[in-house]
Amino acid sequence: MATDSTAICNMSLSRMGQDLIDGITGTDALSEKCSLLYSQALEELLSEGPELGWKFARRRYHSVADNAVDITAFAQATATTTTVTATHTFVAGDKVEISDTTSYDGTYTILSVSTTVSFVITATYVADDATGTARWTSEEYEYRYAIPTSLRIVSVQVGGLELTDWVREGSYLLTNQESDEIDITYVQSVTTTTLFPPHFTRVLVLMLAIKLHYNLTQDLKAIQLLEYDLDKARSKAFALDEREKYVKEYSTAWVDAGHTTDTIK
Repeated sequence: MATDSTAICNMSLSRMGQDLIDGITGTDALSEKCSLLYSQALEELLSEGPELGWKFARRRYHSVADNAVDITAFAQATATTTTVTATHTFVAGDKVEISDTTSYDGTYTILSVSTTVSFVITATYVADDATGTARWTSEEYEYRYAIPTSLRIVSVQVGGLELTDWVREGSYLLTNQESDEIDITYVQSVTTTTLFPPHFTRVLVLMLAIKLHYNLTQDLKAIQLLEYDLDKARSKAFALDEREKYVKEYSTAWVDAGHTTDTIK
């Protein structure tokens, strides 16, 4: 199939009966439109994909709960607020549960943060306990896990068992599952065209051609014909992508142990 993004764009333009481009990074109007719409079509196709994601874009990630951080100091911020020093990933508005201190145990809403070295809570400063733990929490979820940059989370597992009690929020996955570690399967934004299987490229070409038609010609009849072809190509591509399955190796252990394979009648 296509060797690079320019070739894919030209395949789409060819389906439309349009002139071809010299390169997707060109500065002419057609090249710039192809570049913009190519990126949109690619991410849309990667995101929708089969139920478990396109195999070539599917990745696995082992994540450890990003909840508790060690506190190293407390300091007065204002008459009613206290600065907590700790290396953290909290953001303003997060709730934290502080424990193992003498003066500050309890749940607080973070008012503000200073990069990743400290945060401010509503609490009257008492003393610098210089110890303790700050743990992320919320009214609905107890645990959060960092997730990689991804277009879609496909599944979440704990100890090989599917976890359904989770929600994605920004760059974190939130859940009530009481486990320090989870396994995440996700869809990555893949831009290396040599990784695209032929069935994926066929669908991408049609999606891009439709977008270009809307942008360049507004030819509704041509768009409808391409959408019909796209529906067929997408269904076939999903089926082809799921065709690669694990096949258990044939074992001769039963025969090697002296047993017979004859059928008893």
